[in-house]
Amino acid sequence: MIKAETVLTAWDKTLETRDFSHLSVFLSDDFQFEDTTGEVEDLATTKSWCILGEIRIKNFNIIRENEDYIVATHDVVQDGKPRSNVMVYAEKANGKFIYWKIQRAFEM
Repeated sequence: MIKAETVLTAWDKTLETRDFSHLSVFLSDDFQFEDTTGEVEDLATTKSWCILGEIRIKNFNIIRENEDYIVATHDVVQDGKPRSNVMVYAEKANGKFIYWKIQRAFEM
């Protein structure tokens, strides 16, 4: 089972180093990422913004995890934007993540 802490740490390592290999081992080829606005991106598009290195994530709080999904929160730090917090719901199949949905809220 892929632990939530492990994949979130890999996501932040990708954002820090701009090396997608830290994260790609956990994502399926047909991976989909859905952002707060409901826009859905594929693996290639997700990779493109991850390797820009414009954000960092930290303070992971794992709410629930099992073989099929994770639910967690984390903080986001991004230059030029207020601090924000993200809630993550992510689904797994065949040992990899196939879907990742976030809901991001900015501090006022």
